[in-house]
Parts: sequence; C-alpha cells; structure tokens
Amino acid sequence: MLAGIDIIRLNALTAGLMKRGLEVDIIAPVKKVSLTAAGVPVYPLSYLQEEAHYDVLKTCYHFSIELIGAFKGPVVSRIVRVVDEKLPERDMAWRERLIKCQEMIRARSSVVVLNNLDNAGRWRKLYGKPASISLIPTGCPFILPRKGKNPYDHDERAILFLGSLASPRMVAMINDLAAGLKNIARLHHIGQSKSHLYGDGRSWELSPLVVRHGEMCENSVWNYIRHARAGLAIAPGPDSFDNDLSKIYNYLRGGLQVLSEERIVNNDLIRATRWGEVFRYGNVGDAVAKAVMILERRFQDRERSVMSYMARGHAWENRVNQYLTLFKRLQAEAQNICPC
Repeated sequence: MLAGIDIIRLNALTAGLMKRGLEVDIIAPVKKVSLTAAGVPVYPLSYLQEEAHYDVLKTCYHFSIELIGAFKGPVVSRIVRVVDEKLPERDMAWRERLIKCQEMIRARSSVVVLNNLDNAGRWRKLYGKPASISLIPTGCPFILPRKGKNPYDHDERAILFLGSLASPRMVAMINDLAAGLKNIARLHHIGQSKSHLYGDGRSWELSPLVVRHGEMCENSVWNYIRHARAGLAIAPGPDSFDNDLSKIYNYLRGGLQVLSEERIVNNDLIRATRWGEVFRYGNVGDAVAKAVMILERRFQDRERSVMSYMARGHAWENRVNQYLTLFKRLQAEAQNICPC
C-alpha cells in the first residue's frame, strides 16, 4: 500500500491506541465501510451522525473540522501550522478557508494539538487561551523493517529527499542543489509533488538530475532510508513555524545524517544527536559544502546510538501514550469523574 506520512501517522496512532485497549474508528468521506492495514474500521461520515457512542472525536489538519457535524462530545483538533492574514505566504490560495477552520476549531474544540512551541505561541497570540493546547509532535517506528538489498546503483552516493514537495521554493532549492552536487552525489525523491497547491498554482517540475521514485509502500521507503548516505530537509518557506518536517525523525531513526536548511524547527534534533549539518537559508553553496562534509563522515557507532535515541524518545508509542492520557482526561471531564 502506498503511504505518505499522514497515512503512516494515522495507522501508527490508531493501531497503538487499539493495542492499549481503546475502541477506535476512523470517520472519513468514503462511500463504504472498510478496514485499514492495521485493522481499524473506516466508516462514512453518515456513521458519525447515526451513532452516539463516541466519547471523543479527533480531527486531522484544518479542513476536517468541517466534517464533525452535530457531534456533541469533546473534540481534539490537530493542525500543523497556524495561519494568519499574511503568513505563511505559500497558503495564499487557501488562506480564507484555513482561517475560517481555525475559527471553528477555536469555538468548538476542547484541545488544540500542535507540533511545536512556535505554533503554540501563534495560536495564543491570535485566539487567547479559550482552548487547551497540547504539544504532540510527530514520531517514528520503534521497530524497523529488516534492512534489504541496496536499491541504489552500486557505490552511488545517494542523498534522499523524503516526502511531499509542498512549495515552489522547495522544488527550486532541490534543483539547484542537484546541479551543485552533480559530480559529487545524486539526489533521490520519494513522495508526491504538491507544489501546484501552493503559491500561484503553477506546477513546478524537478530537474532531470533528481531521480524521482514517486510514492511507495512504507517498508520500501525504509530500505531507501537505510541505504542512503544522507537525508535532505528543505524549508517550505522563510518562517520557522511553517517548517516542521516529520522527515527528520525518519532520517535519524534510520541512522541517516541530515543535511537540513536553517529555519526548520526540527533542527534541534540534529543538534541534539550531532548527526548532520545545517546549512544557511537559501545558500546552495553552503548546502553543497555541508553535503560534502556529511558524505566524508562515517561513524557506525554514532549511527547506532542515534537510532537508539530516536527509538527511545520519539517512537509512535510515546505519542500514543500522550494521546491516551489526553483522551482519558477529556472523557473524565465530560463525565465529571476522576481520571485516575
């Protein structure tokens, strides 16, 4: 099954909550009932209105708040970035609807889940403190698939960019970096191109110097991560609150050093693990120089300790525990009982 980070996150969290004893369903704009790969039921939106047995409803991203209908119980709303009248610039085409959704979240949700302090500060500045804020970042697997055969060309120095191309700027930076590394390393992209959804709506194409793999199943993605020489992180835009990149968790969990641009909030993980390099914002020359530093650095013992650090501190199970505590508290508050 092809899977982007949104589906991977959904499967990991729902399966984890089920293992902890919760009854979990997914409500989505689908026509018929189905099961996810993790065995979680997926029901049409009508099921939410017909059934009144849900204790808590969690929404994903801005627009899903529009789907909750007449549900009366506690709502937990997770969003990635807080949008205002000017920023992020790349959300120009969607700004009015995104802000409308935030107003709905402010009015209806019991808790707003955000990835980082940057966005928590923006939320409080825009809306005050009527709703509680929980910081629950993204995660990574505790157990990885078995490492398979090297999918790259023999002795290729592969630098992997994992995930969606979510702004025209990202495409331009990757193209320039691929040209700068032409005789040094080869860039590979796994994921979708969504650049046409941002900015002025034009579709931006990757350079022929970048090897494009499209989407692939999660196990295959991990094999590409495990055999690459570095993972690449490019900032979608100039504002740190807009640059929370889940790919950095996966790179480090797979033992990859990370070549990351300034103004990305997850660079704190690179600094904490000392496993990668941060290059100056918009400076392709500095990116090439830092890439060379990474490619010449091979410390297997450090690689294993970084992988262990990520598994212990940032596995999906950690995030499941945070959500479990949150859901139990909301259920107890709704029923006016002690959550102990």
